[in-house]
Amino acid sequence: MIAAADAMALLDGLRQERDGFARMRALLQAHFDAALKHDSERVRVSAERITALTERLDALCSQRQRLVQRLSGGATRDAHESLALRLPAKAADLLREQMRELQALVGECKRLNVRNCELVVGQQDIMARVLNDGVPGTYAPA
Repeated sequence: MIAAADAMALLDGLRQERDGFARMRALLQAHFDAALKHDSERVRVSAERITALTERLDALCSQRQRLVQRLSGGATRDAHESLALRLPAKAADLLREQMRELQALVGECKRLNVRNCELVVGQQDIMARVLNDGVPGTYAPA
């Protein structure tokens, strides 16, 4: 049986992660908007915030994974599902739903991050071509 305190710690950690990824989504959008407007100060500030939040989310994820592994009896593969199988039906459904929500937010943030990266790399490429008058440099690829 899973102790109530452990279950509450797991649910609280999941909530913190979901809230964090919701904030990450907003930061990634702010970063994109700033990059579109070539606002280097806003790009810098949003990038710093994204970095700090990423570190926090990594720590939360590690804590959750350790807790889930301990509560699931040491399962390393599909530990969340192993844990869900040890919970009462309502608690298991809640865990699965919260994990689905978290995974959806993580997926959305990954998509937004790729979009932002493509924008910034594209802008950098255009700027390099403009500054070099389209002429390849001495060490340009053949």
